[in-house]
Amino acid sequence: MKKNIVLLTILLLIISANSVSAHTGLTSSSPADGEGIAEDVHEIELEFNTKIETTSTVKVFNENNEEISVGAIQVNENMMTGGFLSPLSNGTYTVDWRIIGADGHPIQGTYSFIVNQAELEDPIVSEETQEIPAEPIEEAVEKSVEQPVEVPSKIASNDVLVIILVVLFTIAGGFFGWIIGRRQK
Repeated sequence: MKKNIVLLTILLLIISANSVSAHTGLTSSSPADGEGIAEDVHEIELEFNTKIETTSTVKVFNENNEEISVGAIQVNENMMTGGFLSPLSNGTYTVDWRIIGADGHPIQGTYSFIVNQAELEDPIVSEETQEIPAEPIEEAVEKSVEQPVEVPSKIASNDVLVIILVVLFTIAGGFFGWIIGRRQK
């Protein structure tokens, strides 16, 4: 019987340790990490393995480490998307994302991709097309509002609960083992 209690306690420790280590992570992105793109890039899309908070952010930097403006960032369940005001030009871009996952932990990551479009020759434009004045198109641009992310404590509230439960189960297991050991004498 003592062996069963010890095995049960060890099993509980293993199960609770696995549940604590699971964090939200990036599962896919468009453009993808390391991808070379030969077409216009109008938006960025990130997919995570769990639901993410609406306060999540994404920033894109060019090869000169200048931030590229990303339009309104939309978060829907486990997807985060943002559009660019104009297509990205040729170059290497770095994506810096910061999220708060379903587990409440802030997570961040970085990856890069390359835009390398072949230079287009000047298309032949007819005189009729040249005479038509282009009308200015006004676009409503929403500015993303960055909200401060709370600095996490070293042990999150969920982790504290798991640790307390493990300690209580260990104490209870030891107590029951001690009682059973006294009865067998």
